[in-house]
Amino acid sequence: MNFVSQKAPTLQLMDLANSRHHSVLIEGTQGCGKTYLAKQYAAMLNISDFEIVKCSVDTIRDAIEETCKIKNDVVICLENLDDGVISASYTILKFLEEPLPNVYIVVTCRNIKKVPDTIISRSAVVSCGPPIDKDIEDFAVSRNSKKFKDLSNTNIWKCVRSFKDAEYVLSMNDEQIKYFNQLDNMMSFSDTVSNIIWRLGHYEDNTEIPVGLVMQYIISNTPSKTVRRAAIRCMSDISLGRLAQHACLARFVFEAKYVE
Repeated sequence: MNFVSQKAPTLQLMDLANSRHHSVLIEGTQGCGKTYLAKQYAAMLNISDFEIVKCSVDTIRDAIEETCKIKNDVVICLENLDDGVISASYTILKFLEEPLPNVYIVVTCRNIKKVPDTIISRSAVVSCGPPIDKDIEDFAVSRNSKKFKDLSNTNIWKCVRSFKDAEYVLSMNDEQIKYFNQLDNMMSFSDTVSNIIWRLGHYEDNTEIPVGLVMQYIISNTPSKTVRRAAIRCMSDISLGRLAQHACLARFVFEAKYVE
């Protein structure tokens, strides 16, 4: 699909593909379509072998060792480098300094400030902005047009800000949708901090909830300026990868419950 918000980065990737650039760094907020663009880059290179790798030392090293054994061209997408440890960056750097002719590396990150300069300087940086509403709507229709029609006017859909949010909401069952409609009852913050943190991060069956979606729902529905400010700060920390989700939630609950 062609999304308006991805027009500029797509054109940039086309230029890079024409020059067969071996190292690309795609940066952008959570759920803006970085991995989708990485797949598009592989298609532009006419390479069908595409592998997504989480940024840890062992997984990166294993992926590199496997690619050394094959002769076909391959694109390796290293997701969310800014979530990984420093040693993972060193492993990538070593590979970038001694690239294999058949291997193309696409690194993604939410917060480029957390990526070492040595990796940035060896990569073509492509910036991906957040999707506009029309992009998200087109994406949702392509995934599940009937469910999108059912949800498009609900409070939970009004909280969708990214492709990742949309995909998640479309997969929600009735009980999970009901959970969000009951969030208002939690905003009294009358329970203990630990219990509130748990309830904001999990459904009753202990399934984890995307914290960013919970925060967006709170921002859209709470009448409290204090709660809204705390939720906005939490959203910012999550989207830029400044803190782990549990830490973001803990700070949100503390600020909402105790800070006037």
